[in-house]
Amino acid sequence: MTTQPTTWPENVIARYLTVGGATVDITYMPADGLRAVCQGERCPWQDREFTGTAYDDSVEDVDRKITTALLPLQIRAQRHAETCRAMPKPTA
Repeated sequence: MTTQPTTWPENVIARYLTVGGATVDITYMPADGLRAVCQGERCPWQDREFTGTAYDDSVEDVDRKITTALLPLQIRAQRHAETCRAMPKPTA
């Protein structure tokens, strides 16, 4: 069985393990919103959700907007992870 690193890449806020042993990572970047990308070798799957955050939003507003946009993206990322057989690229 493939072991996953104990630390996640920067800006990853959710992660799903695929059938093939890769991950689907969800990241948040203020300018881009939420983005899900499958890390399986040559798997083209990706998806995104716009959060609608603005530079003058309070921390609470940003958290609320991320939470609202995150759930549908998590559902789609989980659905992909349940069927993707692309394996992660070996590190060495």
